[in-house]
Amino acid sequence: MTTTERPEVRSRMRHYITQRLIMKGDLSPLSDDDLLFTSGRLDSLDAVELIMSIETDYGINFSDIGFDLTRLDSISAIAALVQQPSAEPA
Repeated sequence: MTTTERPEVRSRMRHYITQRLIMKGDLSPLSDDDLLFTSGRLDSLDAVELIMSIETDYGINFSDIGFDLTRLDSISAIAALVQQPSAEPA
């Protein structure tokens, strides 16, 4: 079964991440596949904030699915995580 991508997920995540980058003074362009954490553009505090946002907005419990920073390392990765059937709330 394939999951239909919801464009609003990418749009919301792009907005959220862009705002975090702007707060850090990072005004560089951002594509959906740019690495966020391994590149150093975002840090561990940003990861916590992002996880809290995803848990609140999408009902995903990282305790249930396990934490793996690579699943948050780009807008594309976040969109894939949020749209996975196993990550969707029951």
